[in-house]
Amino acid sequence: MENILTVRTLGVFSVSVGDKPVSDSSPRSQKLWKVFKYLLTNRHKMVTVESLIEILWPDDEPGNPQKSLHTLVSRLRKQISAGGLAGDPCILFQHGCYQLNPKLPIYLDVAEFERMITKASESADNREKAEELRKAVEIYWGGYLAESTYEAWVLPVNNYYKRLYIRTVLDLADIYRDSSAYEDVVRLCTKAIENEPYEESLYEALIQALLINGETAEAQKHYRHFTELMHKAFGAMPSEEFRSLGQAMWDAEGSDSDLFDIKRRLDGDMTRKGVFFCTTDTFNQIYQLDKRSDERMKFPVFLGLLTLVAKDKAATGNKEMKGAALALRQSLVRTLRNGDVVSQYNKNQYLLLLSAYAQPDAETAMKRVQRMFEFSAESAAFDLRINLSQIGN
Repeated sequence: MENILTVRTLGVFSVSVGDKPVSDSSPRSQKLWKVFKYLLTNRHKMVTVESLIEILWPDDEPGNPQKSLHTLVSRLRKQISAGGLAGDPCILFQHGCYQLNPKLPIYLDVAEFERMITKASESADNREKAEELRKAVEIYWGGYLAESTYEAWVLPVNNYYKRLYIRTVLDLADIYRDSSAYEDVVRLCTKAIENEPYEESLYEALIQALLINGETAEAQKHYRHFTELMHKAFGAMPSEEFRSLGQAMWDAEGSDSDLFDIKRRLDGDMTRKGVFFCTTDTFNQIYQLDKRSDERMKFPVFLGLLTLVAKDKAATGNKEMKGAALALRQSLVRTLRNGDVVSQYNKNQYLLLLSAYAQPDAETAMKRVQRMFEFSAESAAFDLRINLSQIGN
């Protein structure tokens, strides 16, 4: 049987021919495999020489970049062929463009991942649907080209497969829940959280399953873990919906907090860094304080409104809007500074306060948010509109 090229991109990147590994992570091979990853990511189109030169040498081109690129591609072809891959060259060059050979005998994990999800969506039988979703979930070992997410061309694709994975997990959890298989939901979500530890919806599904299963203490443990994780990692609070789940959990149990527990939580809040997320009521109180500070101390404070607008309203629902709102939240966390205040005003709008900025600095901060959101997969379906006004003017 002819050997095929096996490429794994979800989790740890690897390329092998049959059982023989051909990829490596040595510094000398870094650009070589960067070429392969870029061609793989853009495998359905021709890639210009100029595009490859730009991603390989964005700041400092070699004396003859075309020749250097040709040498890299030649080495890449030889390294893959040496693994035992027969037939036509794995990389084609025509009309000034490179392309991964469409006839290449290849197993690609993301292609198989999408194939299984599509098959599940086309099935009317819940058993078959669940089996295909389960197999798809097992393929996902981590983010797409996780070691290269600092690359601008990787991030949108990484986000796309991340959202697809989370949706697949939640769809499978729904099937398990409908058949009262709550322990399966717990196992599924626990494993998924290992891959995506900051995904709120996975914790929500896990906690709900634990509560129905009568494991309240375990549900509370996971609630505390996620809340503390968000504080430490992003200086952020979970969504109001998630906090309502936690409040309902404690209200149902009827337990009181003591002074030590309250002090511990307050002291924990003092360690938070970065942008501050809060409820709309808290935002209103901070706004009033900032307005008074502006009047008394002449500190410039800017009020911002960020609105997500669906490009095709007929094709986007609540699930897509929730994903876009989360992507915008993550963009705010990554770009705003310590002391800025943010609140989700409704399902598609965020309010924010920027303190002690000059007007050009505030506008620059908003441009950073805009660019970061545009890197997300959700930006393909949503536009981000930003309005900014200085308090008191």
